[in-house]
Amino acid sequence: MENSVIIRAFRDPDWPAICAIHNAARKVELRAVRLPDHAYLPLQKSHIAEGFLSNRIIVAECPINNEIKGFAAFRPRELTWLYVAPNHFGEGVGQRLISYILETTERPLDVQMLDGNKRAQRLYENMGFRPLKRTRGKIRGQRPVSAIGLTLRLTD
Repeated sequence: MENSVIIRAFRDPDWPAICAIHNAARKVELRAVRLPDHAYLPLQKSHIAEGFLSNRIIVAECPINNEIKGFAAFRPRELTWLYVAPNHFGEGVGQRLISYILETTERPLDVQMLDGNKRAQRLYENMGFRPLKRTRGKIRGQRPVSAIGLTLRLTD
């Protein structure tokens, strides 16, 4: 349910849960856009090169059992990471994380995702983001993989 989480700042003890969520959800994401298995790289190996810890990081936590259900990372004008544990897809966790970010950051707010990730695109568009541009590039994985990124923007 949408009200089943509280949004709070990331704390160091959250790291194992954040990694587990990212790693499970990233595999789902890559399969959804039909990228090869070698496109996957666990957060434990990618976070430094990706600058993950340089962002403001928030988590969605169940107040009853303290389970972390999802997380997001952002900086001024950019939502850089958003992942929800696959067993919590459809519970409104992503919406809650985005709503918190929208209350605390300036516009325009951009997010880049893999083109073809329909679940993510639907979430962002339901929150008011609109497609801005597509770009070709490489994503880090066990080996670099060509992919198309879709940037969406929220202006108001």
